[in-house]
Amino acid sequence: MLISLSKRLFVFVLASSFLSSSAFAAKGIARVIQTSSTQIETFVFGDGPVSLVIAAGNGRPASQLESLAEAISSSGIRVVTYNYRTLGASTGGIDGLTLHDYANDLWQVVEKLELGKVYLAGKTYGNRVVRAASHDHPERVLGVILIGAGGEVAPSRETTELYKRYLNPSISREEWVQLQGQLMYAPGNESLAKLDLEQGEFPALAAAQAKSSDATPKEQWAKGGTAPMLVLTCLLDRVAVPESALVIAKNRPKTWLVGMPGCGHNMLNERGDDLKRLIVEFINMTQSGSK
Repeated sequence: MLISLSKRLFVFVLASSFLSSSAFAAKGIARVIQTSSTQIETFVFGDGPVSLVIAAGNGRPASQLESLAEAISSSGIRVVTYNYRTLGASTGGIDGLTLHDYANDLWQVVEKLELGKVYLAGKTYGNRVVRAASHDHPERVLGVILIGAGGEVAPSRETTELYKRYLNPSISREEWVQLQGQLMYAPGNESLAKLDLEQGEFPALAAAQAKSSDATPKEQWAKGGTAPMLVLTCLLDRVAVPESALVIAKNRPKTWLVGMPGCGHNMLNERGDDLKRLIVEFINMTQSGSK
């Protein structure tokens, strides 16, 4: 059960199961949509009456979200993922962009696929994209889900320096895997970084996306519009520290906050089953409340 943030409470999720990368073998239906300046590769899972669009993490491909999308779609929710510019069959420039440009790409997906009003979810960097999208077009959004959202409370100096190194496109593959494990996972889960490597990592895009966030005034995206919001954080996240999630949730109405122990920044690989369950519960709850 989710608890309203008006009570300013964490819900601690104690389940320990992971969602493995091989748990759901089915693929989404791929479609490349054309815009005036880009093309965007999309993947559709299921055909339910309610649609959820998920934006991936910093410099990460849509394949990162495949297992989660398949799991959510099994609950009767249509799920759409897509590749950012330069990934897969997606094209378009990545220099000099703001979060509004990435938000516009997302809305192009919604329009071309004729999804109507949608739920939006974003993992790590993707949460900034969906918050900007909800800010720009609140009338199109049924709800917003933030997965590993930061930006309100700075991480430690050590983590900040490591993250700068992590975003350097020139680092070796071996160093990237080491930093991925160190920064993105709870102690003891560092070996899960190999899953990220299998999905592909694109440091040049990651660095460009970090710049797009810096180039966008915070008041133009941080609040994430006016729709109901679910904020999901891991209590051992050293990049998007859980104190950030608390600030986000406290500063807006109609917001629920869930804190999960035993996981770090990449809760997708550490708490995948819990993630799926909470997202479905939030959508069902807010759908019931809107009827």
